[in-house]
Amino acid sequence: MSKLLELEITTPEGKLLEDKVSNLVAETEEGELGILYDHAEMRAKLANTAVRFKNESGTEDVYAVLGGVIELANNKITILTNFAERGADIDEAEAEAEAERARAEFQTLSPDAAKQDPHLVLAEARLQRQLLKLKAARLSKTL
Repeated sequence: MSKLLELEITTPEGKLLEDKVSNLVAETEEGELGILYDHAEMRAKLANTAVRFKNESGTEDVYAVLGGVIELANNKITILTNFAERGADIDEAEAEAEAERARAEFQTLSPDAAKQDPHLVLAEARLQRQLLKLKAARLSKTL
């Protein structure tokens, strides 16, 4: 059996996931990151990303993670984020509808809003969150 990493995903509500994984792939602000057992210690800022990994039983899984920090030390991966959701638990049709509503709201604000306008910032954040959820839901279907 291959050597496994510990994975923990934590949001402000608490630990969302604790699992043993053989690998993990995520998008950081610097680019795509792949982690295997005995990877060098590191810390990076996550982009809005679909975190993919293979768990102890060999099953692949994906989580929508809205930014945050990923840290690796002593073969333990810790992800701290404000929002994460398992791709298989996301209703694709609902995420698509929410993305369309967020896109429409964002488009109605963007021509007149200044970049610092809090309504624009919130609308863009809602849009990014829904697009990420949609990506994770679709990706989980292909695993």
